[in-house]
Amino acid sequence: MSKKSKKRQKEIDWSADGNFTKTRSIIYIEHSLECPIFTMKAEEFLKFLQFELPERQFALIRNGYGKLQPRLGAFEIEFSQNARTSRHCLWSGLDKGPPRRDKFPNFVNLLPGVQKVLKKFYPDPSTMGPGDDEADD
Repeated sequence: MSKKSKKRQKEIDWSADGNFTKTRSIIYIEHSLECPIFTMKAEEFLKFLQFELPERQFALIRNGYGKLQPRLGAFEIEFSQNARTSRHCLWSGLDKGPPRRDKFPNFVNLLPGVQKVLKKFYPDPSTMGPGDDEADD
Protein backbone atom coordinates (compact mmCIF):
# COMPACT_ATOMS: atom_id res chain seq x y z
CA MET A 1 0.00 0.00 0.00
CA SER A 2 1.20 3.49 -0.75
CA LYS A 3 0.81 6.40 1.61
CA LYS A 4 -0.55 9.74 0.56
CA SER A 5 1.87 11.62 -1.66
CA LYS A 6 1.60 14.69 0.56
CA LYS A 7 4.28 14.27 3.21
CA ARG A 8 3.12 15.39 6.62
CA GLN A 9 5.55 15.30 9.48
CA LYS A 10 4.59 13.22 12.46
CA GLU A 11 3.99 15.62 15.31
CA ILE A 12 6.24 14.94 18.29
CA ASP A 13 6.23 16.87 21.55
CA TRP A 14 9.98 17.21 22.02
CA SER A 15 9.50 18.97 25.37
CA ALA A 16 7.65 16.00 26.94
CA ASP A 17 9.66 14.10 29.54
CA GLY A 18 9.80 10.95 27.40
CA ASN A 19 11.25 12.79 24.37
CA PHE A 20 13.25 15.63 25.91
CA THR A 21 17.01 15.82 25.89
CA LYS A 22 19.00 19.00 26.32
CA THR A 23 21.29 17.93 23.48
CA ARG A 24 18.50 18.02 20.86
CA SER A 25 18.11 21.43 19.28
CA ILE A 26 14.98 22.37 17.40
CA ILE A 27 14.98 24.01 13.97
CA TYR A 28 11.69 25.69 13.08
CA ILE A 29 11.34 26.57 9.41
CA GLU A 30 8.42 28.25 7.77
CA HIS A 31 8.77 27.74 4.05
CA SER A 32 6.60 28.38 1.07
CA LEU A 33 5.13 25.42 -0.77
CA GLU A 34 5.11 27.22 -4.13
CA CYS A 35 8.26 25.49 -5.34
CA PRO A 36 10.17 22.33 -4.22
CA ILE A 37 13.39 24.33 -3.66
CA PHE A 38 11.95 25.70 -0.41
CA THR A 39 11.52 22.19 1.01
CA MET A 40 14.94 21.13 -0.27
CA LYS A 41 16.64 24.12 1.40
CA ALA A 42 14.98 23.27 4.73
CA GLU A 43 16.38 19.72 4.53
CA GLU A 44 19.79 21.04 3.43
CA PHE A 45 19.97 23.28 6.51
CA LEU A 46 19.25 20.31 8.77
CA LYS A 47 22.00 18.28 7.06
CA PHE A 48 24.41 21.23 7.27
CA LEU A 49 23.95 21.50 11.05
CA GLN A 50 24.22 17.74 11.51
CA PHE A 51 27.57 17.84 9.69
CA GLU A 52 28.89 20.96 11.46
CA LEU A 53 27.74 19.95 14.95
CA PRO A 54 27.84 16.13 15.03
CA GLU A 55 27.74 16.05 18.84
CA ARG A 56 24.18 17.47 18.82
CA GLN A 57 20.84 16.07 17.75
CA PHE A 58 18.42 18.15 15.73
CA ALA A 59 14.70 18.05 15.08
CA LEU A 60 13.37 19.93 12.05
CA ILE A 61 9.83 21.24 12.35
CA ARG A 62 8.55 22.53 9.03
CA ASN A 63 5.51 24.80 8.89
CA GLY A 64 4.42 23.85 12.41
CA TYR A 65 4.14 20.14 11.51
CA GLY A 66 2.09 21.16 8.48
CA LYS A 67 -0.49 23.01 10.58
CA LEU A 68 0.78 26.45 9.56
CA GLN A 69 -0.23 27.80 6.17
CA PRO A 70 3.11 29.30 5.06
CA ARG A 71 3.19 32.78 3.60
CA LEU A 72 3.87 33.07 -0.10
CA GLY A 73 7.63 33.29 -0.65
CA ALA A 74 8.46 32.62 3.00
CA PHE A 75 11.70 31.02 4.11
CA GLU A 76 12.23 31.76 7.79
CA ILE A 77 14.49 29.92 10.20
CA GLU A 78 14.12 29.97 13.96
CA PHE A 79 16.33 27.94 16.29
CA SER A 80 16.08 26.87 19.90
CA GLN A 81 18.77 25.31 22.03
CA ASN A 82 16.30 22.62 23.01
CA ALA A 83 12.56 22.08 23.14
CA ARG A 84 12.23 23.89 26.47
CA THR A 85 14.05 27.09 25.53
CA SER A 86 12.96 30.11 23.52
CA ARG A 87 13.12 30.44 19.74
CA HIS A 88 15.61 32.78 18.10
CA CYS A 89 15.22 34.06 14.56
CA LEU A 90 18.27 33.20 12.46
CA TRP A 91 16.98 34.21 9.04
CA SER A 92 14.02 35.78 7.32
CA GLY A 93 13.84 35.68 3.54
CA LEU A 94 10.31 37.02 3.42
CA ASP A 95 11.29 40.47 2.15
CA LYS A 96 14.13 39.20 -0.06
CA GLY A 97 14.06 38.40 -3.77
CA PRO A 98 13.35 38.21 -6.59
CA PRO A 99 15.41 36.44 -7.65
CA ARG A 100 14.27 33.49 -5.56
CA ARG A 101 17.83 32.49 -4.61
CA ASP A 102 18.01 35.64 -2.44
CA LYS A 103 15.37 34.14 -0.13
CA PHE A 104 17.83 31.51 1.10
CA PRO A 105 20.76 32.19 3.45
CA ASN A 106 24.33 31.08 3.12
CA PHE A 107 24.24 28.47 5.89
CA VAL A 108 27.83 29.17 6.94
CA ASN A 109 26.77 32.72 7.83
CA LEU A 110 24.10 31.34 10.21
CA LEU A 111 26.50 29.13 12.15
CA PRO A 112 27.67 31.89 14.55
CA GLY A 113 24.02 32.60 15.43
CA VAL A 114 23.41 28.92 16.11
CA GLN A 115 26.51 28.71 18.30
CA LYS A 116 25.48 31.84 20.19
CA VAL A 117 22.08 30.30 21.00
CA LEU A 118 23.72 27.05 22.10
CA LYS A 119 26.17 28.80 24.42
CA LYS A 120 23.49 31.06 25.89
CA PHE A 121 21.86 28.18 27.75
CA TYR A 122 24.65 25.66 28.23
CA PRO A 123 28.41 26.02 28.06
CA ASP A 124 30.50 24.56 25.27
CA PRO A 125 30.98 20.85 26.17
CA SER A 126 34.66 21.08 25.20
CA THR A 127 35.24 23.63 27.97
CA MET A 128 33.39 21.70 30.68
CA GLY A 129 35.24 19.71 33.27
CA PRO A 130 34.40 16.14 34.32
CA GLY A 131 31.11 15.96 36.19
CA ASP A 132 29.86 19.33 34.91
CA ASP A 133 26.51 18.64 33.28
CA GLU A 134 24.92 22.07 33.21
CA ALA A 135 25.83 25.70 33.58
CA ASP A 136 25.73 26.96 37.14
CA ASP A 137 23.59 30.07 36.70
